[in-house]
Amino acid sequence: MIRKKICVANWKMNKNFIESNDFLKKITQKDLSSNSCELVICPSYDSLFLFNKLNPQLSLGAQDVSYLNSPSSTGEISVDMLTSHNCKYVIIGHSERRESLNETNESVSLKMKEIYNSQIIPILCIGEKLDEKLGKLTYKVLEKQITKAFSKINFKSEKDVLIAYEPVWAIGTGQAAGHNEIKQNMKLIKKIINNIYTNNCNIYLLYGGSVNENNASEIINIDNVDGFLIGSASLEVNSFYKIFKQL
Repeated sequence: MIRKKICVANWKMNKNFIESNDFLKKITQKDLSSNSCELVICPSYDSLFLFNKLNPQLSLGAQDVSYLNSPSSTGEISVDMLTSHNCKYVIIGHSERRESLNETNESVSLKMKEIYNSQIIPILCIGEKLDEKLGKLTYKVLEKQITKAFSKINFKSEKDVLIAYEPVWAIGTGQAAGHNEIKQNMKLIKKIINNIYTNNCNIYLLYGGSVNENNASEIINIDNVDGFLIGSASLEVNSFYKIFKQL
């Protein structure tokens, strides 16, 4: 059986409702009939409901979720709220939230626990900073991020889990990590996962960090790369579609 590829658009804080609606109308006019690639779009919260009337070949994701269950948590978004919008995926632990909003490995682990016990599939973001890379700490950083994220989960049921390796130093720079570096670090991630008993979970590894239509075909052919988490290149219909067609 052919293992599916997954192409995820992370729009971050881009596109208002009108712009999101325009993008989605245009992308659904494209041929999305690829049987081996799932196309996922993660818009801002105010555009989630647009997907209720869109091409079923598009999957919906959110950019974050809260681990808090209290209705007194002002400004937070719960798993139940995302489920009511038919969200299939949710991004957690993105480096921008870790850096700007002080998200920790502990808070990410609480979100993973909440998501694992729901119908939603997590997209766990991991990656090292430039100083960590230069200090040869990549393995230790990735190992800590992954093992802590999974530490509160009792792997009792079958579930898809996406892990997006995004070297922080490559995000938004226009310069993706090199072929050998991606290959080596994906191999390290597989080694870390193999040391964790994940029972019947289906683990997919995505690469993120300056993916574009010019480097997508090379990166997708690297061992253990199952797809992409894409930022800037997902904001324009034609560039995003060109990446999708290479998977």
